[in-house]
Amino acid sequence: MLEAIRKRSAGIVVKILLGMLILSFAVWGIPNVFRSATDSDIAAWVGDREIQTGQLNREFQQQVLTLRRFLGQQLDAEQIRAMGLRDQVLGILIENTLFDIAAGELGVTVSDRLVRDTIRNDPGFFGALGKFDKAVFNQFLQSQGMSEQGFVERVRRDLARGQLVDSVWAGGTVPKALLEPLYRYRRERRVGEVLVIADRTARGIGDPDPGALAKFHKDNAARFTAPEYRALTVLRLQAERLAREIAIAEEEIEEAFAQREGDYSQPERRRLQQILTDDEATAKDVIEKLSAGRDFAELGEEMAGEGTEFVDLGLVVRDELLAEMSDAAFSLPEGGHSQPIRSPLGWHVIRVSEIEAASHVSLDEVRRELTAELASEKAIDSLYDLANRLEDTLGGGATLEEAAAQLDLELLRIGATDRNGLDPAGTPVEGLPAEGKFLETAFATFESSESNLSEAGPNGYFIVRVDGVTPPTLRPLESVSEEVAEAWKREQRATATAETAQAIVERLRNGAEPSAIAAEMGIEVTTTAAFTRAAVGAADDLPRALIDAIFTIQQGDATTARGAEASYVARLKEVRAADPYADQDVFEALGQQITRSLRDDLKAQLANALRGRYEVSVNQKSFDTNF
Repeated sequence: MLEAIRKRSAGIVVKILLGMLILSFAVWGIPNVFRSATDSDIAAWVGDREIQTGQLNREFQQQVLTLRRFLGQQLDAEQIRAMGLRDQVLGILIENTLFDIAAGELGVTVSDRLVRDTIRNDPGFFGALGKFDKAVFNQFLQSQGMSEQGFVERVRRDLARGQLVDSVWAGGTVPKALLEPLYRYRRERRVGEVLVIADRTARGIGDPDPGALAKFHKDNAARFTAPEYRALTVLRLQAERLAREIAIAEEEIEEAFAQREGDYSQPERRRLQQILTDDEATAKDVIEKLSAGRDFAELGEEMAGEGTEFVDLGLVVRDELLAEMSDAAFSLPEGGHSQPIRSPLGWHVIRVSEIEAASHVSLDEVRRELTAELASEKAIDSLYDLANRLEDTLGGGATLEEAAAQLDLELLRIGATDRNGLDPAGTPVEGLPAEGKFLETAFATFESSESNLSEAGPNGYFIVRVDGVTPPTLRPLESVSEEVAEAWKREQRATATAETAQAIVERLRNGAEPSAIAAEMGIEVTTTAAFTRAAVGAADDLPRALIDAIFTIQQGDATTARGAEASYVARLKEVRAADPYADQDVFEALGQQITRSLRDDLKAQLANALRGRYEVSVNQKSFDTNF
């Protein structure tokens, strides 16, 4: 339970964005064999090999860093856990281990020279001169907590694994005999003439008689059934509420300001332009021309070419510049330029086009904000202790009401709410925890039972008790008669326009012109842009059902489909066949896409076959404890 107390909620937008990252992971099946081993250093077994928890943790942390850079925001441990990242990382390690075993059994070897060349040609290890830099390489090893030998062996395994997978991929190239018809199918475009018969234009739809109303109410019972409602009692722990009661001493405020002063201050920034040359003579020539009155940017663009480069560095702080450049750049006046400066990259001439002065704030200016931050931090810390005391109190037999009174906690009573947080009148219920999975938890808890302590956002928790359950009930006809009558009318109007649309289709098939029918009905006929089956080029308001229908008929034929509160009629005016060789880039891109898909399938089949040969087991206890 204490572990649950420290959870943080995961936002659904972040879950969606994670989908893009997961696309890069190999597909893997969760092993169905679990060992009960107590070795906490082992996360999983693949055949006779072990995946250590330390290895899993390193890979996990690397993926977390990648995800944070991709999203541009910090994520807490619970958010990352809820995204399923730990399972994906373990899946990659399991799959890689399977391939390592297979490569070893097949005798796949990688020479020392290939390993060395692979490392030396990795741009990630290049220094300022554009070549392999041992200092950069060592810095990388230190950041990863790896030895050089360990990294070399990792590269060797990656290369051997790559040779194995490449041998499987060799047959994963899509043949032209398949690609050409697929391209023609996907890229074929069609043009239609469309008439829209809005439901509101239907005439002669009166009020239903009592018998029709009662029958419609009965036949569509699900539409007029009240949802399940629950009466709840909620005990809440909120850092925000605790923070209001926490006093912060002046000494603490001053100490925190001293530690965080950099967060409230902005160092001087300068907007810089530079002309970078390979030799000093060219740099001196630049100075002479600038002294003669030439514009810096124009001169830089004019000289850009072999051995010379013009760069707008933008707004930078001193620490972002090379040591050789920083003193000169931050001693020049606005509009001034430097003398030639030598660095490992070449010879620089720098111009300061703008100076943004450093900004500083006083303690008084941020006192209120800082005090609130400190109180919030203390409140969050105190939540853990408060949650422990709450557990002890409830474990001792106290009710929610008694625990709330003893610990001075907020107790909320909700008379009735549905799964969407609405009361029987359809009004949002006030006071529900807005974050976390409150409603999901409330509707997963049995009647007269209490939930576990659960998250209510990043800085709060709740326990909910279900006091009563009102099951879904068909509302009496007399209480929803107006709603039923309106729904009946809508259905009648939709039926009428659908019949009208079908009649128009028959007239078009018999030779009538869309423009003549449109004029007769007082509506417009619209000629669409050419669009594909995927609706590329189609108008946003064209229903998907109509697009699909247009691709089922021959040129000159007509079809109909329902849309939002309207029936649509379309006559196929033109079919534009796709030529695979007219747009070679798109054709080749499709081939690459299909090839990747085929290769991914082959790789997944290989992994599944290897799982059948080598037992895969997860040390679930260690996995859950460490992650």
